[in-house]
Amino acid sequence: MYHHLRGKLIELSSLNAVVETSGVGWDVHVPLSTSSLLGEGLGEEVLLYTHLLVREDVLKLFGFLTTEERELFRLLLSVSGTGPAIALKALSAFTVGELISDLSSSDVNSLKRIKGVGKKLAERLVLELRDKAGLLLAGLETSGASGTSPQEGQGGRIHELALSALVELGYSARDARSRVETAWQLLRERMEPGSADEETIRAEDVIREALKNS
Repeated sequence: MYHHLRGKLIELSSLNAVVETSGVGWDVHVPLSTSSLLGEGLGEEVLLYTHLLVREDVLKLFGFLTTEERELFRLLLSVSGTGPAIALKALSAFTVGELISDLSSSDVNSLKRIKGVGKKLAERLVLELRDKAGLLLAGLETSGASGTSPQEGQGGRIHELALSALVELGYSARDARSRVETAWQLLRERMEPGSADEETIRAEDVIREALKNS
């Protein structure tokens, strides 16, 4: 019904954005892959490709920076047992390329890292989306999409964003803090020997690493 939304970004959190157009503020649910790319764009004009979810008395608007994100979100929703919450968590835990690759290669163990996805649901996702994901992956490779995002700010800001995202995804504050600290250390250990530039570590990287470590 709605193809996209263009307007001024006036609020942004890990999984939500408020976009104002013609005096109306639209509350849009977004995955981490989108919010991390919006970065510090408050007050600037943004374009989000939208998906309107209508279920009984529920009316929710979801937004994505790319059509590939939106297409993958819709594919995930088409699988029984996968609601919008799990679809957003999937796009928050992995880049579009990573998630499509896991689906097309039938990597059930990797998909089980998504919060709320067990073995049976992971197998169902692979069974129903493997071929479709393969076609989408081919399209990404042709267009050269990389799934990367701009660098974030200092370490304290990174930790704050990561903690906020994990709490919004359903983790307790204590568990979220432990996961973020572990993820931060793992990412630092992977840096080139002699490199101490922590600004190369993005909040998106920390959150994804935290979600992948149970």
